[in-house]
Amino acid sequence: MATKPQGNMGKLRFGPSERLIAVFKQCSRDPTEAIKARLSRMFHTFFQHHKGNEKTNELAAKCCCEAGIWYYRILEVLVNQEKKRPGIRDISGSLENDLFHCCMVICCLEVAITSNILPCNFPPVLQIFKLAAYHFWKVIELVLRAEIGLPHTAVKHLQTVEEKILESSAWTRDSPLWQEIRANGGLLPTCQQVMSPEQLEDPKNTDLHQPRVDLTDQHSTSDVNRLQRSSSFHVFVRKVYILMAKRLRELCTPLDIPEELRLKIWTCFEHSLVHFSDLMIDRHLDQLLMCPIYIIAKVTMVNIPFKRIMNCYKSQPYASKSVCKHVLLSQGETENYPIGNNNNNGAHRDSIPTPNTPSTHYPGPSQEERGNLICFYNQIYTTKMQYFAKQFALNSGGDTPPLSPFPRQPNSSPRRCRLSSSHLIFISPLNPETSSSHTPGLSYFFSSSPSERLREINKMIKMSRSPTRRCREITLDEEEEEEGEDGPSAKRLRLDDQSVLQRRLRNVVDDRANRGNHPYPL
Repeated sequence: MATKPQGNMGKLRFGPSERLIAVFKQCSRDPTEAIKARLSRMFHTFFQHHKGNEKTNELAAKCCCEAGIWYYRILEVLVNQEKKRPGIRDISGSLENDLFHCCMVICCLEVAITSNILPCNFPPVLQIFKLAAYHFWKVIELVLRAEIGLPHTAVKHLQTVEEKILESSAWTRDSPLWQEIRANGGLLPTCQQVMSPEQLEDPKNTDLHQPRVDLTDQHSTSDVNRLQRSSSFHVFVRKVYILMAKRLRELCTPLDIPEELRLKIWTCFEHSLVHFSDLMIDRHLDQLLMCPIYIIAKVTMVNIPFKRIMNCYKSQPYASKSVCKHVLLSQGETENYPIGNNNNNGAHRDSIPTPNTPSTHYPGPSQEERGNLICFYNQIYTTKMQYFAKQFALNSGGDTPPLSPFPRQPNSSPRRCRLSSSHLIFISPLNPETSSSHTPGLSYFFSSSPSERLREINKMIKMSRSPTRRCREITLDEEEEEEGEDGPSAKRLRLDDQSVLQRRLRNVVDDRANRGNHPYPL
C-alpha cells in the first residue's frame, strides 16, 4: 500500500492522538498524566547517561523525541487491539502496568537508537533502567506485530535482540526466568508440551516424559495444553526450541550429520534443557547445542572432532567467539545447588537452582572461573549427561530412549514493511476485512486492482521528488496551541527541570526544519 499525503497535513504531534486521548478519558482511571510522567522520568534518565560532547547530546535528545513518537503510535495500536478482545470493558489495568510500559519505552528507544546510530543499544539500555531481559523480551513481539511501519533496520535489530535474549540474556543468574521454571515444577517444558502437533516434524513420536492420555480425556487435555502454550513462559520456551532447531540444522549440513543422528542429538539437547536447566546459568544455548553433537557422535561411533564442531560453529553468522573461549566453569555456590539424584539419569528433582545472586552480566562479589568449551564439556557437561547419552550407544544393551519430535522450520510471518525511507510506501499481506474503499491513500491490491493504480502511485513518487515539495515538521512549543487551518500543533516534550534536554530537542528540530528534511519516522 502506498500512502499519499492528503494536502497540508499540518504539524505532527508529540503526544497521544485525539483518538488515544479519547480512549484514556473513557478509562475508569485516566492514565494520561501517569504516562507523561513516566516518559519524562525515563527520558531524563536516558539523557543523563549520555551527557558528553555536542554530537552525543544532540543524538540522545533526538532519540528521546523519536522514541516518544513511536511509543504513542504503538500504544494506540495495542490499545485498539486490547479493546477488541472479548469481555474487555475497561483497560485501565493494562494502562497502569508500569513494567509493561517501561519495556515499551525502552523498546522505542532501541528503535530510535538504531535509526540514529547512537552507540548505546542492547543490552546497555536495559542496564541503565535496571530491567531484566526476560521481561523486555515480552514486548518485542507486540511491537513487531503492531505493524506501524518501523524502518527495516529497526525490525532487524529487534529480531536480533530477541535472539540474544533467547540464547543467553534471559538465562543470567538473576533472571526472572528461574522463577517461572520453579513454578513449573522445577522443569523446563518439553518441545512437545509447548508446540502443537502441526509445528512438529513427527507428531506421532511421544516424548520420553510426556504422559499418555486416554481417549476420553483427550479433548479436555487438549484444551489445557492450548491454554498453557499461550502463556508467555511457554511462548518463550517454544521460541527457544525453534531457534535452536534452526541452528542445529545449520550445523548438521556442513558436518554431514544424517537425519537419524540429528534426532538423537536433538533428544539429548532437549533432555539437558528440561532436566538440567542449571547448566544454562550464565551460559549460552549454543554451548549446550555443541556438546550433545560431540557426545552423541562419540557414543554412536561417528568421528566428529570437537574442534571441527567449534570451527563449523564459528563460520555461522550468529557465532560469538566468547561462546567457545569463555564458558563459565564454576561460580561460588553454583555447584552446591540440588541437581537431582546421584546417577544423573534425569529423574524428576525436588528443586532446581533459582539463583538470586549477581550474575556475570551484572558483576557481583562472587568469584568465577571460566575456560574453553572443551573444559566445560569434560568437567561439567559429561558428569550430568553421559548416563543419558550412553543409552544411544550401539552396544548399550538396553532400551533406547524415544526420539523427541523435531520442530518444523517455521514460515516467516509476513508483516507490513516500508519499502523506502524516502517515501511513505508500504507492502503488507492482504487483510480480508480491508477493502480499497476503507484504505487511506493510494492502494494497489495484487490480482484485483486496475493497472491505473500503479501509474498513480508512480506519479505520486515522482511528484514527491520535486524540490518544491512541502515537508512536515515537528515543533516543540512552550504550550499546546489551539488547532488552526494547518491541523493540530505539536505538544512540547515536557521534561520538568531539564532545560538542557529541552534546548537540545529544540536545536535538533530547528536544524532539521531549516534543511527541509523530515526528522522523525512518521
